[in-house]
Amino acid sequence: MGTYNKLLATSTSFSRLIDDIHQNQEEKQQEFIARSRRQSMLGTQSSEKDEEEMLSPVENDELIKEGSVKWTVYTDYLRAGIGLFLGFLLAIGVFSAHQGVSIFSNWWLAKWSDEETYRYYTFNNCTTMNAMNNEILNMTDAEWNKHRNQRFIIYCAILFVVALITLLRVVATKFMCLNAGRVLHDKMLQRIIRCPINFFDMNPLGRIFNRFTKDVMIMDDSLPSYFFDCLQGFFQILGTVALVGWLNPWSLIPTAIAAACLLFVRYRFAQCSRDLKRLEGVTRSPVYSHLVSTTKGLKIIRSYHAEYLSSEIFFHHLDVNTRANYLLITVNRWSAFRFDWIALGFIALVTMLAVILRMTRNSFSSADIALTLSYSLNLMSLLQWTIKQSVNLETQMTAVERVLEYCNLEQEPPAEVPVDQRPPSDWPRHGRIVFDDVSMSQTFDTKAPLILSHLSFTIEAAEKIGIVGRTGAGKSSLIQTLFRMNTLLDGEIKIDDINIATIGLNDLRRQISIIPQNPFLFTGTMRSNLDQFDEFADTEIWDALEQVQLKKFVAENLQDGLHSIMTESGSNLSVGQKQLMCLARAILRKSKILLVDEATANVDMATDKLIQMAIRSNFKDCTVLTVAHRLRTIIDSDRVMVLQNGKLLEFDRPYHLIRNPYSHFTSLVEQTGSGEAEHLRNMAENSFSDDIEIETIDSDTTHL
Repeated sequence: MGTYNKLLATSTSFSRLIDDIHQNQEEKQQEFIARSRRQSMLGTQSSEKDEEEMLSPVENDELIKEGSVKWTVYTDYLRAGIGLFLGFLLAIGVFSAHQGVSIFSNWWLAKWSDEETYRYYTFNNCTTMNAMNNEILNMTDAEWNKHRNQRFIIYCAILFVVALITLLRVVATKFMCLNAGRVLHDKMLQRIIRCPINFFDMNPLGRIFNRFTKDVMIMDDSLPSYFFDCLQGFFQILGTVALVGWLNPWSLIPTAIAAACLLFVRYRFAQCSRDLKRLEGVTRSPVYSHLVSTTKGLKIIRSYHAEYLSSEIFFHHLDVNTRANYLLITVNRWSAFRFDWIALGFIALVTMLAVILRMTRNSFSSADIALTLSYSLNLMSLLQWTIKQSVNLETQMTAVERVLEYCNLEQEPPAEVPVDQRPPSDWPRHGRIVFDDVSMSQTFDTKAPLILSHLSFTIEAAEKIGIVGRTGAGKSSLIQTLFRMNTLLDGEIKIDDINIATIGLNDLRRQISIIPQNPFLFTGTMRSNLDQFDEFADTEIWDALEQVQLKKFVAENLQDGLHSIMTESGSNLSVGQKQLMCLARAILRKSKILLVDEATANVDMATDKLIQMAIRSNFKDCTVLTVAHRLRTIIDSDRVMVLQNGKLLEFDRPYHLIRNPYSHFTSLVEQTGSGEAEHLRNMAENSFSDDIEIETIDSDTTHL
């Protein structure tokens, strides 16, 4: 016996024990890191899938689409911009007009150059030029200067039109793409907000953040440039091929050969680049998820000295994402190398062909040769550049593909229904709840295992019901069904004889109060957290705080009282204080139905007792459903519901259940220990005696 340092210095057995503990902790840490790495790897084996399901039974894997990006993705993107027909018409009109005017300006300059060259050689007695136009030859100097000025003015007008159309196509493309990004972002946000709760159970926050950050950034920053480059390159190629084919049809032969080679390389390049981009997007989600979870649990990580563990997991997720990104860059270099070799061969063929034609065809003027070579050489760089940009466009369109996936998410039922279908303004008056053959699964797949299986029971008005069962029995799922957070596969739920599936979610959820296991507070003031819609006076709010014994704390410890700022998730309050705030919120609402979902699981016994007393005094005329963590919480309930694997095993008074030695409730009581079990039996008996006495008094009063 002695202090820790003394025992560590003098006792070899104690020091050996400490070394073993440290070694076991390190082994467990390394095992956890390895297990986390296996979870983040794609394409895991079936033996690893069982382990993943055990560790995270709800969260699903992010889907990776295969094959080329469908044309519907492009049409939906254009439709979100300015409309499919208008966008298509604008793209063709603006870009074809720009290319036509650009070619005409070059042709005009070439003809003007021929005229200048012919007049120069003629007046200097040179015979190297063929006769072009007797009209130019017979012009006086004054007429020639006037003709030259006309050429110059027309050329300036053409350049002005080119500049105007250039500006117009840039503005049109940017507006269309940026508007499409804004529309898709807003639509995705609206769909996310209205998603059923099981979507958030199966998709981590990092995956959702990935859509709203990186994918939206690609739509705003990269896609407008790629769309503009591809449209510009496509129409420039069409115009160049038309001009070169008109001036020198023979140059189309090497052009066709080079284009075929480039398209073959593009096919190989696009296939790989597109799938790598999808893989990079999927492997990015775990990075965001880990950052979000680490930020939320930073205090716990530091208190348990798990910084190394958290860093290792983060670096592993980052390495997986970097591998995909590195391969994407490598594929780009691979394609660029092959594009350059094809371009080199094309330039050599076109140059030799131009020399041969000049030597064999005297009618082929220098201006035509220069224009042909210029456009032919430009054609190859255009083909190379446009193909690369088209692949980049298809690669970046996977971001739109991922955003559109979230734009088509399944939605909750409508928040509002027509006025003639809404319940009465004072609904529910009594709080009577009826479950009729209710079945529910985590997903909408009828083959999925049932979380709730054919539940049928009736809870009378103002009854206090305790709900118990082991982990995964369906206790919290039963609470969720009353809020319609999940769609039922079968059956119906009625509150005061009204099927809750026929009314709007707002009408339903406003009439039911809940104290959750993990209390949540919004960023804002103390008052806004208690009264979100400014429906109550300050005196009513202070009265509610007094009933949960928070009035003194708010008045003395918070400088601004009800207007004190609550930090994110209420981190400046303890868990017990946040639970009491949720209880005060429920007291203000005066709902006829109160749901308590293991609200005292994370608080001390004193706060537990305070919450139970406040519920009994303020909700004695209300229907209260309590999911129990401690059996003491529900032992004095009117009835206790025992669930197992989503099925209702027992539903009776606690006293009746505890007297049956073979009941499941009795087995739960026995597992608390002999002393606690005896205390629970006494509490159940006393509560039953009190209920019988009250019922007797009520019966006598009725007869009188």
